[in-house]
Amino acid sequence: MSDRTTGDVEIAVIGRGLIGSAAARHLAETNRSVALIGPGEPADRTTSNGPFCSHPDEGRITRIAGRSEMWTTVAAQSIERYADIARRSGIEFHTPRGVLIGYPNGPEWQARAEVWGSDARIVERDWVREHTGIAISNGHPLLYEGAPAGYINPRRLVAAQTELARQANAFVVEAAVNRIERNSSGLFRLETSNGAVVARQLLVATGAFGSPLFEWKLKVERRARTTVMARLDDDQRIPSLLLDSPPDDRINEAYWVPPVRYPDGSVRIKIGGDLKATVLLDDADLVPWFRSDGDPVEIECLTNNLYALLPDAPLGDVVTAPCVITGTPSEMPYIGWVDDGVAVALGGNGSAAKSSDELGRIAASLFGESGWDSILSPGLFTPQLL
Repeated sequence: MSDRTTGDVEIAVIGRGLIGSAAARHLAETNRSVALIGPGEPADRTTSNGPFCSHPDEGRITRIAGRSEMWTTVAAQSIERYADIARRSGIEFHTPRGVLIGYPNGPEWQARAEVWGSDARIVERDWVREHTGIAISNGHPLLYEGAPAGYINPRRLVAAQTELARQANAFVVEAAVNRIERNSSGLFRLETSNGAVVARQLLVATGAFGSPLFEWKLKVERRARTTVMARLDDDQRIPSLLLDSPPDDRINEAYWVPPVRYPDGSVRIKIGGDLKATVLLDDADLVPWFRSDGDPVEIECLTNNLYALLPDAPLGDVVTAPCVITGTPSEMPYIGWVDDGVAVALGGNGSAAKSSDELGRIAASLFGESGWDSILSPGLFTPQLL
């Protein structure tokens, strides 16, 4: 296999997901020579050997209000660019439907969001029941944020970022990296089923996967999660939801995305959460987990919560799917250098989809002459190695 089968570039971005595609776009649009490398969505996850990606889905919550200043900042900065990304790529991915947030410290979320122009406001339970059909009983303050809060289609956002990267002359290699070698000149040779790429520097944005490719290891947790999707026609009333202390309290918190249309033509509301007894996955566990239908206990909890929170909704049949959250000790993403010529941008902690454009932009700035470019401190994102 020739080293020039695919091409030689300055920077290879490994991982063609939300953060990786955003980083590649920002790098390419600053006239860097870039390869964006990663496989497409598995045709059948129940038989695939992986690697799997986090974006094969039709809906992820987007909002300015966040649980910390960091998450609020990167969300607001990403959301500000949604319209431009959609316009230039020709791919729409954002639906401004609003979001309802129920947490004990809701007023703090509100204060952080207002800094960035959000209309987030405290609302009463009766207002929520009347206008959305949602029945909340946990006693927490309820925060409602209108547009641009709502949801994004992560598949379409990745497609939009990839299209803009192509327009800016990035190589896009639709294959997994199988092996990485470094030659005597310090260049990286990345082998894929579609040829080889030689790069001077690497940005690793592989999410839960990619660990076997490198000698260094990051301090991360692969947290098993399950999603439940129930058939429900969209009446345009239901916003996105983030809720602490849901009715079935075997999970810590619940979230949902309003009813959206799935590739099979069905319209479904998706609910997820996190069991208090979190299951952590090792490398060997990832493929079997992605081939499964998720955790039966979590499925029961999530289904119970859906019925309790939407008591009047004509919910139909239910389908389930597994997912994995890549968590870090700080609950913030890792963006930074981990080896000579190698940086990482991963560890979304279940909150990165809406903010992926800004996270990718920050990661791209590592490769610029001036280095880190963000109003946020790089210390918030420092990768921790094992």
